[in-house]
Amino acid sequence: MRRTASKWGLVTALFALAAHAAPPAPKPAPKLITIGPAITQTVFALGAGDRVVGVDDSSAALPEASKVRTVGYQRALSAEGVLSLGAGLLLGSAEAGPPPVLEQLKQAGMAVETFANEPTVEGARARIQGIAERLGTPEQGKALVAKLDQDLAKAAGRAARVNGAKPPRILAIYARGAGTMMVAGSGTVADTLIRLTGAVNAAGSLPGYKPLGAEAVVAAAPEFVLLPASSVSAVGGAEGLAKQPGLSQVKGWKLVTVEDVDFMGLGPNLGQAVARVQDAVAPASAKGGGK
Repeated sequence: MRRTASKWGLVTALFALAAHAAPPAPKPAPKLITIGPAITQTVFALGAGDRVVGVDDSSAALPEASKVRTVGYQRALSAEGVLSLGAGLLLGSAEAGPPPVLEQLKQAGMAVETFANEPTVEGARARIQGIAERLGTPEQGKALVAKLDQDLAKAAGRAARVNGAKPPRILAIYARGAGTMMVAGSGTVADTLIRLTGAVNAAGSLPGYKPLGAEAVVAAAPEFVLLPASSVSAVGGAEGLAKQPGLSQVKGWKLVTVEDVDFMGLGPNLGQAVARVQDAVAPASAKGGGK
């Protein structure tokens, strides 16, 4: 009986130790592939940059992602290339693809989630919040949206203070070389960026992106030409642009650049991009008015 009692005492003690044992360690957060510069910028801004092991080519232009491996053009991803990085989750813009590759990734066990690239402030807010929820950082998402709204409010106040002044006319051009130029009309990211500055999109009567036509450019009469920063050298700078049909006939326009991410998608730094354009196009007497 003593041995039996001793045995049961030992069993009871073991159960007690098990009950007070430390809970199992949580699974590490999955490594990430981010596709689309606005998506990548948002993930880093939410504090999850250390989990990113791969980005698309356009995201590699972001300083925070410059040392991350690339997986190719966002519309022409390779399943093998993406899977080779060992990530568990791909977050991408709606342009990520092609669809069969995304399906291959899912079948291989990778979680894939895409977000609409709607070129509106409302769309930017929703995208930030959606990514934050997916990463398990909803509070950081709320703070990021609040900062975005604060920056945009400053820009709106600055635009409103230019009373009675004729708004500048800005022509936004998407260029990958002198032979491939498109003007950004309504419903584009560049159109939203221009309107938020208080300026007029000189090609606003056109829907989407249209080829750069001489007659249309002359009729648009731009005072400023907005270009993604990476395209400047490809077109030969302001001198090269001045040789293009239409722009060669419009006198006095000035070149303004924004980072590629701000031309391609509305990310958490949208308000700061708006302020930079305002600085570039504002009269000397109005510069710094939003600070």
